[in-house]
Amino acid sequence: MSRKAKQMSPIEVYKLLPKTNCGKCGFPTCMAFAFKLVQGAVEVDKCPYLSDEAKSLLTGMTAPPVALVVIGRGDKAVRVGGEKVSFRHEDKFYNQPVIALELNDLMDMEEVKNCLKKAEEAAFERMEQTLKVNALALRNLSGRAEPFVRLVELVKDTPYPLIVSTENPSTAMKALNILKDERPLLHGAVLRNLMPMASLARRFKCPISVKAADWRTLLAAVNRLRGIGLHDIVIHPPGETLKEVIESLTIIRRLAVDKKFDRLGYPTITFPEDLKSNVPEPLRTAAVMTRYSSIIVVKPETLRFLRPVMMLRQSIMMDPRAPISVKPGLYYVGKPTPESPVLMTTNYALTYYILTEDLKNMGIDCYLIVVDTGGLSVACSIAGDKLKPESVKRVMEETGIAEKVKHRTLIIPGRAARLSGDIEDATGWRVLVGPLRSREIAEFIEKQFRRE
Repeated sequence: MSRKAKQMSPIEVYKLLPKTNCGKCGFPTCMAFAFKLVQGAVEVDKCPYLSDEAKSLLTGMTAPPVALVVIGRGDKAVRVGGEKVSFRHEDKFYNQPVIALELNDLMDMEEVKNCLKKAEEAAFERMEQTLKVNALALRNLSGRAEPFVRLVELVKDTPYPLIVSTENPSTAMKALNILKDERPLLHGAVLRNLMPMASLARRFKCPISVKAADWRTLLAAVNRLRGIGLHDIVIHPPGETLKEVIESLTIIRRLAVDKKFDRLGYPTITFPEDLKSNVPEPLRTAAVMTRYSSIIVVKPETLRFLRPVMMLRQSIMMDPRAPISVKPGLYYVGKPTPESPVLMTTNYALTYYILTEDLKNMGIDCYLIVVDTGGLSVACSIAGDKLKPESVKRVMEETGIAEKVKHRTLIIPGRAARLSGDIEDATGWRVLVGPLRSREIAEFIEKQFRRE
């Protein structure tokens, strides 16, 4: 089904529904189900009474402009594409860019094992999410089948979905025979080998990535794949320089989303470190990430620089309509005692995790009062009148903090200074206005709190 059609309205979707209001979809009425379908919050299959024709029509009408492609199976699977907008504030981004570690068959086996170990060590926790490398890209740089097969054998049981990158259909078939039902991404299809590679993708039921040096050839290749019934396609955009690839990525997304040009409505894959550019490798990765690359392949040398890139990815993927928040209440940092300081902040997740991480790194044992501000930061909650002295008083009373400490001193964020007097009046505690930056808290506590 073509995705050229405009986004359907709930009324248009409703006309194709059975209108029984049976509730078996999980919604009280068919109209409510229609609204959720248009929003992409529910699958068409949730309605048990749809005819095959109506189901086919609705699937096409509600499909995102960028097709969803799944790489891998089960716990290994990652989802790419499935996007509906070019800018996050228009809705949100649904599937995070996949960071794939490149391994090639010119490496010896010990080097490969060492790279896998470094990939595991690169993972870290932030805001209760694990940020990590998501896939392995296996490249046939030797041009021979034997070393590539050895590489595939070595990594086939790792917890990562795989990208099989070779332009030799015979080598690709040997690799896919090893992986069988693992559903790797078959990368390396170009116009000259397109049909043999497409035949492999159909046989092994795996997605296929197509590459071309120019737009005309790329579109011709995509058309041929679609013509034989292949729709799990990933596009390797044309371009030899970083600038050209960024332009290509932008063109692909804008045409797919804004013009509903379905021949380019597929996820993309980039190899930023293969591009001609004077920009450092981590910045290249960040650049293609911010310009819609669905899969980004990085070399092992870049692993040690990936932490800020993965933090950028996490920030991009946050839903702007629903700020990430933590539960209001009392939190223990370290092993606080009755003499430990009591700090206060809002329940904006980023503020909370940065603050607690800094406190732990500085070895500060304290109590942390988290006030419900609807997930807004300190500055935003004050500007929006969401941080109120009464809220501070309420959470302090509910948590019984007064019974846990021998003092009556509360340290509030520096940006909440103008509320200090009101908080003192509401709580009956002495209020100290803390620093603007969490990294300065240790010195502040030593100078202002300990000496009292």
